[in-house]
Amino acid sequence: MLNEDLYNRFATLVRERIGLYYPEPRRNDLVYGLQRVAQQLGVTDMAQLLDLLEHSPVAWNELVNELTIGETYFFRNAAQFAALRDVIVPDLLQRRHLIRYLRVWSAGCATGEEPYSLAIALREALPTDPPWQINILATDINRRFLERAREAVYGNWSFRETPPAVRDRYFIPENGRWRLRDEVKHDVIFAQLNLVEPTYPSPQLGIIAFDLIFCRNVLIYFDDRTMQQIVQRLYDALTPGGWLVVGHAETHIERFRQFETYNAPGTVLYRKPLQAPPFVMPSTNLPALPLPPPPSPPVLTVQPPTPMPAPTSAPTPSPEERLRQARAAADHGDWDAAQAYVQQVLEINPLYAPAYYLLAQIAEHHGRLEEALADYRRSLYLDSHFVMGLIGMAGVAIRLNQMDTVRRSLRQAQQLLEQCANDTVVDPLSGGTAGDLRSYIALLWQQVNR
Repeated sequence: MLNEDLYNRFATLVRERIGLYYPEPRRNDLVYGLQRVAQQLGVTDMAQLLDLLEHSPVAWNELVNELTIGETYFFRNAAQFAALRDVIVPDLLQRRHLIRYLRVWSAGCATGEEPYSLAIALREALPTDPPWQINILATDINRRFLERAREAVYGNWSFRETPPAVRDRYFIPENGRWRLRDEVKHDVIFAQLNLVEPTYPSPQLGIIAFDLIFCRNVLIYFDDRTMQQIVQRLYDALTPGGWLVVGHAETHIERFRQFETYNAPGTVLYRKPLQAPPFVMPSTNLPALPLPPPPSPPVLTVQPPTPMPAPTSAPTPSPEERLRQARAAADHGDWDAAQAYVQQVLEINPLYAPAYYLLAQIAEHHGRLEEALADYRRSLYLDSHFVMGLIGMAGVAIRLNQMDTVRRSLRQAQQLLEQCANDTVVDPLSGGTAGDLRSYIALLWQQVNR
């Protein structure tokens, strides 16, 4: 039996952990979800169910799966995708044309239709000569939704607002359903994230410096206080000039007052001001850390080795020095020490791209290829002109048979190296020159073209 006191304890638990708010008109929605979970777990006593939810991650995930909404479809809300094409993309083309690189976040992605729609829309809108690189992060709290999203196989109902020509161009018919083509699928990375938890923006998680965030029909399920906290974190996760798109029921002048507001046909868009600080750490106990803007015009930054500091009574190591120690440990096969040194680097400067490159090399050595690929990507999130990250990503992508990623990375690395003489030291830690890297890239191309 679910008495008033027990119901309130359930509602408080759900609100505190995932922010979902159940006022009296939505009481039956929570009760129905609790009954479904109790049935799945074979529990008849609701007090026992509460104890399970408080202490069992498995039981808790079942409740999350029941309470979160997954109703979505491709190109949902045509007016917003028209605004993406006609307002947002032209702005990004003008401001980002020197680096030809965009970072996008689909927050609350459900079963994947939204981030894949974004991938397709950007492929349709962006120039191909020279090509642009797109990285889309898609997050949701529901593990079951993420599993379906990674499969990327959909029924006809998911295409109810999709032109048949677009569906036929990007999907392959398969047993009465439609499978997304791999080249689009590889534009999107899926990860579990609870938007209520203050764990973002985060360079370690790659949740930082986005050009565009779609967070639609998610905020309406939270109370005002939680909603405002999430909006602030979304604002902080955008790069200056970055765009936020929310659901029609979520637009509110006061709630988005720190944004610039743009009225497009059939929708409202929000943009972070260009003069806003690039990055603010989420914890109030930490100082704000600036994210260096991409160089303009784009040139490969080549830094000479940092000289050893003069001995002092209590020297404070620089990130470069700590990274040298990490690299030396890795060269001697002491991978645990290398990992520890890299973590110290990130404590000093969590925005230091070469640290994520070395993390990727450590993961690759241990055979954790997906983890290595993610860390190479993180290094490029922080510095899209970090040529060593591009080459590392190409190498591990070959092993994962992600050939589109390989080709994009190698082409971009070659373009950056064209600016350097052969004897220019590109990797100060190893002494690798532009000529050495050109030769290595040629070997990687041979593997691609076999």
